[in-house]
Amino acid sequence: MNYQRFFEDAIDQLHAERRYRVFADLERIVGKFPRAIWRSNGRAQEITVWCSNDYLGMGQNPDVITAFQGVAGKMGSGAGGTRNISGTSNPLVELEHELADLHDKEAALVFTSGFVSNEASISTIA
Repeated sequence: MNYQRFFEDAIDQLHAERRYRVFADLERIVGKFPRAIWRSNGRAQEITVWCSNDYLGMGQNPDVITAFQGVAGKMGSGAGGTRNISGTSNPLVELEHELADLHDKEAALVFTSGFVSNEASISTIA
């Protein structure tokens, strides 16, 4: 089997079906939510992004940025891996406890996206 040809054909098929994904190169602009810079083909253009998970703009809130910088200086940045592999960072554990208390529940879980949240919830009850 010619693997090179196999994968080239598969990619060509994705293009033909208009299902080949190219990720947008975006740079958010602090203080200008929901504006961002879109870079494509050597050009840059300011655009409005309405499909972000940061729909409340909290990722650009000065208090959130200051808190993030403080924690990053203490613990580093990034998850380091999924929680089932490398454990759950303490700030996330504290957030889940706080959310559970806020809603008067025994426990809470925070997910990385709405999709992951729905997938976990549906597979749990199905």
